[in-house]
Amino acid sequence: MSRNDVPPSPALLDEYVLSSEFLADGEPVRCVVTGSTSSTSSSSSPRGIEILSGSQGGVISRIGGEDGGAPWIVSGSWDGTARVWSLHGPYAGSCLCVLEGHENTVSVAGLPPEGDGSEMGGRRRRVVTVSAGVAEGTRIRGHAVRIWRLTPDGEGDAIAAKSELIARVSDDHAGPIRDVVYDIDDDAIYTCSNDGTVKVRSATDGTCRATLVHPGYHGSGGDAPILLSLCVVGDDADTKAVVAGAEDGTVAIWHPSSNRETQVIVHPGCVWGVTSMVGQSRSSDFATACHDGNVRVFTRCPARVAPDSVLSSFRDAVSESQASRSTGPSPEEVAKLPRWDMNALTQGRSEGQVQVFQRDGRAIAAQWSSASRTWIEVGEVTGTNANAGTLDGRRYDHVLPIEIDVPGGGVRTLRIGYNDGENPFVTAQSFIDEHSLDQGYLAQIADYIRQRAGGTGPTLGVGDAGHSGMAPSPSMLAPAEAMTPTFDHLPMRGYKVFDAGVDKKGLGKVVSKIREFNDAVPTDRKLALGEASDVLDALSTTLSVTNRYHASTISDAELEIVHKMVTQWDVDHVFPALDLARATVLHPDATGPKRRTYWEEVLRSALDMCLGLGNGLVGEVAVPMLTMRLIANSYKGGSGSADAAGSLVDRILECANACALTNNKNVRLSVVTAILNTSSYMLSSNTPPSFTSATLLIDIIGTIVGCGKYESEPIVRSLVALGTVLLLPCGCGVEMRKVAKVRNIGSMVERVANGHGDMAKAVARDICKMLS
Repeated sequence: MSRNDVPPSPALLDEYVLSSEFLADGEPVRCVVTGSTSSTSSSSSPRGIEILSGSQGGVISRIGGEDGGAPWIVSGSWDGTARVWSLHGPYAGSCLCVLEGHENTVSVAGLPPEGDGSEMGGRRRRVVTVSAGVAEGTRIRGHAVRIWRLTPDGEGDAIAAKSELIARVSDDHAGPIRDVVYDIDDDAIYTCSNDGTVKVRSATDGTCRATLVHPGYHGSGGDAPILLSLCVVGDDADTKAVVAGAEDGTVAIWHPSSNRETQVIVHPGCVWGVTSMVGQSRSSDFATACHDGNVRVFTRCPARVAPDSVLSSFRDAVSESQASRSTGPSPEEVAKLPRWDMNALTQGRSEGQVQVFQRDGRAIAAQWSSASRTWIEVGEVTGTNANAGTLDGRRYDHVLPIEIDVPGGGVRTLRIGYNDGENPFVTAQSFIDEHSLDQGYLAQIADYIRQRAGGTGPTLGVGDAGHSGMAPSPSMLAPAEAMTPTFDHLPMRGYKVFDAGVDKKGLGKVVSKIREFNDAVPTDRKLALGEASDVLDALSTTLSVTNRYHASTISDAELEIVHKMVTQWDVDHVFPALDLARATVLHPDATGPKRRTYWEEVLRSALDMCLGLGNGLVGEVAVPMLTMRLIANSYKGGSGSADAAGSLVDRILECANACALTNNKNVRLSVVTAILNTSSYMLSSNTPPSFTSATLLIDIIGTIVGCGKYESEPIVRSLVALGTVLLLPCGCGVEMRKVAKVRNIGSMVERVANGHGDMAKAVARDICKMLS
């Protein structure tokens, strides 16, 4: 190890590391700054580690500053701020100032200091920040480049800093700005954007000198992709290059100082990050971080080129990725589609809706005709665009990955389905509702959809691999939402969950109680020694690390102990097992389609035990509360648990009805949440609920809102559930509205809502509107 190398860190970060930077601190010592989704930055050096806390979102970039042995760093965050930190001295780890006023996500880069500023106790520093913009109608505007002057505020080691905005340039990109870097050789700022361009800017005022355009290679319809990350490599005219990673899996390399054409390196997936490989001197090498989980290093030096086996493996990965995106649906995808000979059981929701079915091992696209109440075949789904795919059994023109920062750190990868011609903001809103996401994501998701989907028409039956010979009709291009009335707060899409206590401390209490009860249950129902120790600990550990749900698995042995307890333990000892099941059902690997039968047995046992309490049910707390929470979470889990709950709807409603008059507020909230999620499942299910089930749900809601026991939040949830049932498709909603009118539901909910706040009143107005 040379004296300029970084020594091993004495600590490990327990969250996703989003970026890191070497900061010189006077030779021979160096340190590293890392940023993670835990809203902290960490600086590690031979002297230890500092945790810099305060950003209200994942820290996404940082820079280093030097000032006579007292360097600062600046972090940009998803919370719309940049923060300046002291790194050394008595105030190490403290925030010196906050740069506010940005438009959503902020990225930062350091600029050379301004003057000597000796009277200030150190040189003035400068920093450039860029933002992602805000939504105005259906466009993203306000994304800006800002240059700041930072000066120490205090004697000796600064305990604060003053910031001054000295330049601002807005909206010269056509989309959100995703990254920014500074190149000292050219004294230039580089920014990249959703619009597929890199702009070369003056480091003095941020004005654009030149624009580098992505060649659009491998892009949808020739459109340039979103550029996510940026770096500059090389230190002379021959080696100088600007490198940008793109969401379509390409890396573009421009050579601004030469006449060489833009080079494009195709990757097997989205390229989230690129970074220069800076060692003793500036290098023309760079590394890429790809969505397939691999970091790859690229070089211009023949002596460092990877062996043929590595190059061949890379080419094969790229070819396989391209092939999977350019062919029609796979046999596995086709097998998940509803059968064509059963299409009469799948009713369309609006005129022109497109649905894909399977017939003789092929995917058949069909369009709903409201006049004839039938599906009309459009053609076979053969070739598709690069993003086409199947999601939850439905074929989409675009199935796109979206990574969401989750509480407690980590990134949750979700997928969103979008069909050409739909309103991207409507699709984004439905996605937010379905996954209970922060409303602030709306503009970013809608803009992402627009960039990925472009402006092309439907590709069902028309693509690179073939042509159906059928042109899309105008109705296929019309948003389905335009065909039916819309309401401000209805229907419910997505699910509410109970995820409190799904952490190490909370699950530790559950495990401790299970072991205590395991000693008290009959011998033939006890968990075996290994089950009560190693298997139970392994399950608890996996469930507590929520930011790893996308990569962790739940074994059959771990599920078996939950099944054994819920199905065999008596009512006096089962409640911690129900709580563990409530947490387990939120893990995606535990709730896949192959585990539907498992969850049917678990849910049925829980419901039977709850109903087995008979007249004493209203006075109980633990078992009914945890049973209803398990039911609510089951809808949010994977298709296995959701469909298991869907198959037990009548039993769930029976149990909810029996619990509805409880005197415990926690049980009340659990009951209405289970009811709310049941209504949402009814709305999204391909199989319409029975008239009896939907009517029973209305009756339960009537009991809830009319008994006078429920607080405002449960009242709001019950009203949303009611409104959702009244909007059920396939004629069921029409029948339910008739039932509601006969029972004078409108006047009842309006009267009840008046005592429960503005949201309750707004939902009640929507219900009265649809009943008028």
